[in-house]
Amino acid sequence: MTTCKAGARGPNRTRVGSVVAAVALLALAGCSDSEAPSTAAAAIAAASTSTIAVDDETAAITPLAIRPLSEIAPVLGADNRIHLAYELQMINVSRSKVELSSIATLDRSGAVITTLQGADLGRLLRPAGGTGGTTLAPGQAGDVFLDATLDAGATVPRVVRNRFVMTMQGDGAPTNVTFTGVPVNVSDQQAVEVAPPLRGNGWVAGEGCCDAITAHRGATLSVDGTIRVAQRFAIDFIQLKPGGTLYTGDPANNASFAYFGAEIHSAADGTVVRVLDGNQEQVPGKLPEGQTLQSADGNYVVVDIGNGRFAFYAHMQPGSLKVEVGDRVKAGDVLGLLGNTGNTDAPHLHFHIMDGPSPLQSNGLPFVFTTFTGRGVVSDGQLLSAPFAAQAPVVPVDTARLAGVHTKQLPLNLQVVDFG
Repeated sequence: MTTCKAGARGPNRTRVGSVVAAVALLALAGCSDSEAPSTAAAAIAAASTSTIAVDDETAAITPLAIRPLSEIAPVLGADNRIHLAYELQMINVSRSKVELSSIATLDRSGAVITTLQGADLGRLLRPAGGTGGTTLAPGQAGDVFLDATLDAGATVPRVVRNRFVMTMQGDGAPTNVTFTGVPVNVSDQQAVEVAPPLRGNGWVAGEGCCDAITAHRGATLSVDGTIRVAQRFAIDFIQLKPGGTLYTGDPANNASFAYFGAEIHSAADGTVVRVLDGNQEQVPGKLPEGQTLQSADGNYVVVDIGNGRFAFYAHMQPGSLKVEVGDRVKAGDVLGLLGNTGNTDAPHLHFHIMDGPSPLQSNGLPFVFTTFTGRGVVSDGQLLSAPFAAQAPVVPVDTARLAGVHTKQLPLNLQVVDFG
């Protein structure tokens, strides 16, 4: 077996109710040397900007052409770890089949932050064409969804590199290839702190970030030829009843979901810049036909909350919107009511923060809630999936996971949270 190296100097999707928001329709597709500060926010702010030097002496032709889809925006998750969630798009530009073995995220010094390999690599690599697995055929592209994590007090690097280990299988003997490159800048901007957009207990953070290709994390959409990842940190909020069920009665009736019609509150002060109303409620339990990219989010509100950030609230009840374009809102103001409009098969609120006013053509940004209480994590997300059974099942929750009071953190996928 032949081996070659380049640049080697550095060491299930879960469907929630399917509260898929717009996704089922849309799925077309180094460290600072200073001491680590005591808080995650300080760590993000303190790290110095740095770049990776190019070294022609170790450069080599590689079988994969790889690019990041955006810079990395760090966020402190409810697991008290800083998440560097980012995506790499790969194209096999060789004439050989390429089998990926591992992808490591490195800081500027070459120290490994996280290594993706084995079953986890297969779970987080999505070859184009739905072929699955960790192999890219000649000419085939693929996206890999990485989530490198750091301790809450760690210094966040301003740039990371990636080390790839793979095997090329052509006509002759297999060739092992290892190379390090593909620098990705890490933003020094802190995740925006906002208030929860809902009130009450038992809200499930469906299709959330960061360590799975959920309907949101995996929504890398080619819009007019440009890849957009607006929903990277998006959450679909659904609510469990006190007994742990999602609905009572006929699951094809929106009114069977007790949280249908819940008030949606502005998460921050700002100015309303977009409003869409007039989409009718869908029947729970199935995705509607005939949806377009423009109608997929149902009735929605976009609020400019300042500093290049926009809050997005989707799938609201028709006729319930209480704001118009140009209105100034305060955190806590009621924007409308939770509904089931657009490309959705159950009532829910889709919420995310983005860097522009367009839900389609923006980049998703991280956010943290001022405070919330964790009640555990749903241990079987399939029980939240449509089609719904006539008798609503009790959704199991692991009450030991991510429990307790959380301050200035992002709820993670399938976490059950209480809002004041």
